Amino acid sequence: FPAIICYFCVGSTLIMQRDIISNYTLAACPNVKSGLPPISYSIGVWEPQKQIWMFALMLHIPARLLLIMMVPQQWHSLFWRFVQTFSVSLELLSLILVTIFHVDSILGFKAHAAFFGIWWGASIWGMSIVIYLQRLNGLRDTDPVIKVTWWIKVAIMVIFFYVSVAASIAYPISQRYCNLLAFIIFCACEYLVVGLNAGFWAVALFEFEKEFDGFQVTSVRKNKQILSTGTETPTE
Repeated sequence: FPAIICYFCVGSTLIMQRDIISNYTLAACPNVKSGLPPISYSIGVWEPQKQIWMFALMLHIPARLLLIMMVPQQWHSLFWRFVQTFSVSLELLSLILVTIFHVDSILGFKAHAAFFGIWWGASIWGMSIVIYLQRLNGLRDTDPVIKVTWWIKVAIMVIFFYVSVAASIAYPISQRYCNLLAFIIFCACEYLVVGLNAGFWAVALFEFEKEFDGFQVTSVRKNKQILSTGTETPTE
């Protein structure tokens, strides 16, 4: 959902705010204009896209909190549960901070870039843990569907990594040498990173459908253990 809204914000900027785009210049190169806006401006600075993105993010937070509670339950190990919970929580927190402290915020570009770096690291961390633990539990070898989706997630994570590296190289080159092509590559990589991250978790949610029949709210009294009907047994 956030990825769709993000692309909507960029697309609406390109279509309805051509006057803003036509006057957009590189931060360190006021004479170099770019016809392709970076995501950080489309969702963090320009209006009404900024308000649309913030609304979408507020709607997304409960779903991401549900993901934080659901993903670690697949593993017996308390250590891996904690690591998985921390990585997914950090990804959500850094996404919120990236949105609040945009490039023109009071903290400036460096804080925005730092929070984006944390989001990227947490995303890679969470992806790699899901892939690694799924490899250990044996489902990849017993379920043909999981085997296919596991390789899809591996491919997405690898592409995500290299596209992110390309973006981190292209941006400083574009600013230092006033290179428009490098800036366009940076923007294109930004767009891809958003879609790849969303695609990875979409595949993971598809897999959850095979593991979970639904959710049930159960009342638990103190000093009494109640086992809900249909409770899933975590995998190794």
